[in-house]
Amino acid sequence: MSEKKSLFITYLLWLFLGFFGVHHFYLRRDRHAFLMWMSCGGYFGCGWIRDLWRIPEYVRECNEDKDYIKQLTAQMRRQAKPSSGIVRFCAAIIISHIFGYLVIGAIPEELIPRIDFFKAYICSMSVPLAVAIGVHTVGNVGRHKGSITYALLGAYLTAPLYFFSTNSVFWTSLLSTIIFNKYGKQWRRTPHPKSSLFKRSTILCFCAILYLSLWCSWFYFNCSLEDKNEQTIKCRDAAKNFLKSPAVQEFRQVFEELRQYVAIHGWGGLWKEIVEAFDPQGEANALKVLGLQASATQEQITARYRNLSREWHPDKHKDPLKKEEAQEKFMEIQQAYDVISKIRNQRLRNNKRERNNPI
Repeated sequence: MSEKKSLFITYLLWLFLGFFGVHHFYLRRDRHAFLMWMSCGGYFGCGWIRDLWRIPEYVRECNEDKDYIKQLTAQMRRQAKPSSGIVRFCAAIIISHIFGYLVIGAIPEELIPRIDFFKAYICSMSVPLAVAIGVHTVGNVGRHKGSITYALLGAYLTAPLYFFSTNSVFWTSLLSTIIFNKYGKQWRRTPHPKSSLFKRSTILCFCAILYLSLWCSWFYFNCSLEDKNEQTIKCRDAAKNFLKSPAVQEFRQVFEELRQYVAIHGWGGLWKEIVEAFDPQGEANALKVLGLQASATQEQITARYRNLSREWHPDKHKDPLKKEEAQEKFMEIQQAYDVISKIRNQRLRNNKRERNNPI
């Protein structure tokens, strides 16, 4: 008997890795996991939020809970085939829509001669296939299943539209989804055959690489942007220039200096530097207000404080606006002096204590 899946672990995976579909992979819902990953959490988080109340049913299905199987069996007897819910219907259109336009965007137009003539032929053959794969993938999640034949049939019925406009993906997705749901969908009466973790991971990785390769093709061949002079620049060229930009070079230099600092002083030393950079005690800001360096002695601090206090004393200013400004500056100087004096006195006490009690 297979190991029962934990509801707690599923929710834990959903909370921290849900956008990547890891909780579905844990429940052996591999298609669902891939769809969740490629659509950024189920169409930018919508599917991830929906899983919040759907997970208990998914766990019961995976564990073949007796009550769940009893309810499912009764539902199968009432309905010859599963109904097409609005969520799954919309998901099929959205996912297939993404696949269709991604294929159009991935066509390397600069490598194909007479692209204006051949693009319609390429789109009419490749886009319906991509759309059908999307519809079939969504339609085979969970206890639903169906042959890709009907998804392909519905998709290729719209192939002539691409000779008039490549922006026909929606109609391809819609017709493919409708025909698949009407003629191809049926109940999955037996669970998916058990496969090893290695096999499942390999298949998912292959699908992910194929999906990402389409994005890479779009970025390299067809992605472009306009600069401030309204000149079109390929994204691949912009990326090269960005990597050579002064900002990136400076970042690399800072990163290398940071790496060397950690190698010498360790992560503890780095954390200490970060804390000091945030100036939690306000010493750096106080020195800035008084116009002093960190190496200033207590005598220099006191002398500077007295000079600034005389300069910005409110009684020296008759104009109401300048008097108000002087009052704020005077209080700022007073606070800065108090902060520095307190910190310096504390350091003196600590140094004296260390001299009297050496380790």
